[in-house]
Amino acid sequence: MSVRQVTRRDGRAQRVRTFWLIDIDFEHPNGRRERVRKVSPIQTRRGAEEYERRLRAELLNPKRGSAPAPVFGEFVDKRWLPTYPVAAGNRKSTIEEKEGHLTRYLKPAFASVRLDQICGERLERFFADLAGRVGPKTRKNVRATLRRILASAVEWGLLEALPKIPVVKVPDPSFDFLSVADARALVAAARDPFERALFLFALHTGARAGELLALQWRDIDLAAGLIVIRRSSVRGVIGPTKSGRERKVPTTATLRGALAAIRHRRSANVFCKPAGEPISISMLHYRLRGALERAGLRRVRWHDLRHTFASHLVSEGVPIRQVQEWLGHTSITMTMRYSHLAPGNGAHLIERLDRVPGVFADTLQERARAGAARASGRSLGGRRSAGSPIRRAARRATSRH
Repeated sequence: MSVRQVTRRDGRAQRVRTFWLIDIDFEHPNGRRERVRKVSPIQTRRGAEEYERRLRAELLNPKRGSAPAPVFGEFVDKRWLPTYPVAAGNRKSTIEEKEGHLTRYLKPAFASVRLDQICGERLERFFADLAGRVGPKTRKNVRATLRRILASAVEWGLLEALPKIPVVKVPDPSFDFLSVADARALVAAARDPFERALFLFALHTGARAGELLALQWRDIDLAAGLIVIRRSSVRGVIGPTKSGRERKVPTTATLRGALAAIRHRRSANVFCKPAGEPISISMLHYRLRGALERAGLRRVRWHDLRHTFASHLVSEGVPIRQVQEWLGHTSITMTMRYSHLAPGNGAHLIERLDRVPGVFADTLQERARAGAARASGRSLGGRRSAGSPIRRAARRATSRH
C-alpha cells in the first residue's frame, strides 16, 4: 500500500509514535525507478490519501522549464573534479585513484551521457562488463567514485535523485604473516643496524610503510617508551595518516635499543640515506626481499609485517580493541580479521554452557542419576525396591489405620 499507518519507537524519547506514511515506488518513462517516502502533513487517513495523490501528480508531471542535466564528462572535468576532492580534504593518493577510475572506466562509458540518463539498464550493463575486466575490490572502488559524483550532482541541484547503483560484494581479504620464528629469522638476517631497525619498527609498531617513511625523531620519546605516528608519505608527498588521526604506540625494549643504535643528526627523518635524503618505498621492498632470501624464508610483502604485528599480539591474548587502537583502524571490523588467532578461539568459553543452572548440565546429571538408579535396581536380582515412592505411600496409608 502507498498509504499506511506506521508505529515506531522513538529511540531518544523512548515513546511509541503512530503516524500516516506515504511510500511510493515510481517508475519514470526512461526506466529509472524512484522511491518517495514522506510523512503526511495532515495526520488523518483522508489527508494522507490526498497528499499521496498530489505526490503522484508531481511525479507524473514534473516541473518544466528547468535546464537539462549536463553530460557526465563535462560535469566531471569542469565542475566536480576541480571542486569536490579538494573541498572534501581527499589525500593526493585518493584524488589520483579517483582520476584513474574516471580515465580507465567511467569516462569511456559515460562521457557523452547526460547525468539523468545514467540509471537502470545502462548501469547494470556497465557493471556487468566491468566484472569481466577487473576484480571485485576495484569494481567496489569504481562504484564508490561514480556514486559520489552523482550524489554531488543531486546536492548541487543538477539531478533530481540518486539512481540505484548495483551493489558490489567483496569477499573478506586474505592476509599473510610471519610466524614468531620467521620474524626472528628476518631480523637476524639484517645486514646492518639500520636495516635491523627498519624491520623491528615495522614488526613492533604495525606502522604502515608510508608512516615509517615520514617518521621523525621528534615523534619518538625513548625515555617514555612511546612513539606518536602523526603523518604518512605517499609517493614522496607528506600528509596525514590514512585515518587522518595521529595515534600513540608504546615501544618494546628491543625496538628502543635498535632506534638508539641508529640515532643521527643527518635529517629530521629517522630513516634516511647516509646524506640525509628520504628513502623510498622501493628501498623497503628491496631490503625486505634480500633479507627474506638470506634467511631462507618465503616472499612476503612489506605490508605483511603489519599483519605480523597484529597477528602476534592477538595470539598472545591482547584485546582486539587495543590492537585496533595501535593499528589506527577506524572500524573494529578491520581488526576482527585477526580474531581467529586469539588463544583457544573461545573453545574453553563455550563449555560454560554446561555449567549454567537449569539448562543442559542439570538435565544431563539427572539422566545420569536415573541411569545409575536403574542399574542399582537390576543388581538386586530383580526384587522391587522397598524404598520406592509407591511402597512408601502404601505403608504410610496402612499405618494411619
